[in-house]
Amino acid sequence: MKTNMILTCMISLFLLSACSNSSNKPNVEAEQLKVDNHSNYLTMKINGKEWSADHDVFGAFHPKGYDKAIIISGSSGKKDKTEKAFNINIFQTDGPGQYSFAQGNAALSVAQMGNWTEQDYICGSMMGFDMKVKVVKATTGPDILEATFSGTLSCPSGPALVITDGKFYYHE
Repeated sequence: MKTNMILTCMISLFLLSACSNSSNKPNVEAEQLKVDNHSNYLTMKINGKEWSADHDVFGAFHPKGYDKAIIISGSSGKKDKTEKAFNINIFQTDGPGQYSFAQGNAALSVAQMGNWTEQDYICGSMMGFDMKVKVVKATTGPDILEATFSGTLSCPSGPALVITDGKFYYHE
């Protein structure tokens, strides 16, 4: 009986040792994915609170059917009437650079957040906006778009959405 107990302990120690050794080996494939697969994202602070899109992150540079446009968009929440959808559309642009635009601009560029609250179903757009966008990278085929942004979106209920630390990264 004492021999069985010693044998069981030795087998257990061997198994523990084998498991811990295999977990110490680097997973080269997983590490490579972390480096090669940077995820697309859209993040910002709205009135000082972190907000990020959790789906439908999309970017485009000079897409067909648009007048030299840059499109930045993303959504968060359930895909229903409460889904918050943010987008910036910059028109008549040649590419990377600094852009400042407000409601009524000649190029018709726009920024907006849909469904922020039930009362604030649209902030920005025709309610009013003032944005500063720095497009760092913009290419087509594949679409690659990187930008930072900040600004203010007016809402129907009165208080504005103040956007700071906006960051966008999209690689098709």
